[in-house]
Amino acid sequence: MHEYEHKLPHHDATEGFDDTEPEAAPIWAFTVGSVLVLVLVIWSLQQYFEKVWNDAVYENVLAPTSQQLEGVRNRDEWALTHYQYQEPTKKQVRIPIDRAEELFLQESAAGKTFYPAKPTVPKKEEPDTPAPGAAATGAAAPGATPAAPATKK
Repeated sequence: MHEYEHKLPHHDATEGFDDTEPEAAPIWAFTVGSVLVLVLVIWSLQQYFEKVWNDAVYENVLAPTSQQLEGVRNRDEWALTHYQYQEPTKKQVRIPIDRAEELFLQESAAGKTFYPAKPTVPKKEEPDTPAPGAAATGAAAPGATPAAPATKK
């Protein structure tokens, strides 16, 4: 058996157990305090993460404009404000957008708007259900296959 430096006290078995109730107020105070500290730490970490994330997004994505993007924007701006031939045969000319708007408004006021299609009369819509008395005139029932038209020979 091992020997200890200090003598271990042995209790008398007749003493029994401590049957007094523990103090509830300090236990509840510790529990509530621990929960509040935990919530505060989680909220603080969330706020810190969001700040760091938003700063990183701003610095890397929103703040700088790349040279390539600047070049595209400059090219588009130039194309919208200058005349230019579209192809080597010089049959098509690009005009500035302001001039194109002026010409379109003039043509529209004169009634010369151009639509690249033949003018057609819209078809009248036919009702889905037959008119009353259609059965008496020999019209087909709804859902029936129409008869094929007679062909001339």
